[in-house]
Amino acid sequence: MNAGRLQGKATVITGGSGTLGRAMARAFVREGARVLLVDLDVLALEEACRVLGDAVSFVAADVTQPTDADRYIQVAEERYGGVDVLVCNAGVEGVVKDIPGYPLEVYQRVM
Repeated sequence: MNAGRLQGKATVITGGSGTLGRAMARAFVREGARVLLVDLDVLALEEACRVLGDAVSFVAADVTQPTDADRYIQVAEERYGGVDVLVCNAGVEGVVKDIPGYPLEVYQRVM
């Protein structure tokens, strides 16, 4: 059996508990990567890890907070020896409004 293209690579996926995050994690694991999922939803992260197997772990974190970002990178370094791939998949939807009426605080959260 040939090793996957990502054999032994450490991957961090933000927004990891959602549909897209899980699909990416599944693909990375299939290629031999070890994956750290990052999201706010602990229950969904636990379920994703249960489904995806031993090559996946998680950290509950808010990617908009620098201290949380530092923490999940530190966890990846401790668990996997570093970060080879970072997938910045986390995101939130804003409101549907025209640009002049778009609330600045919502724009800042989305960005």
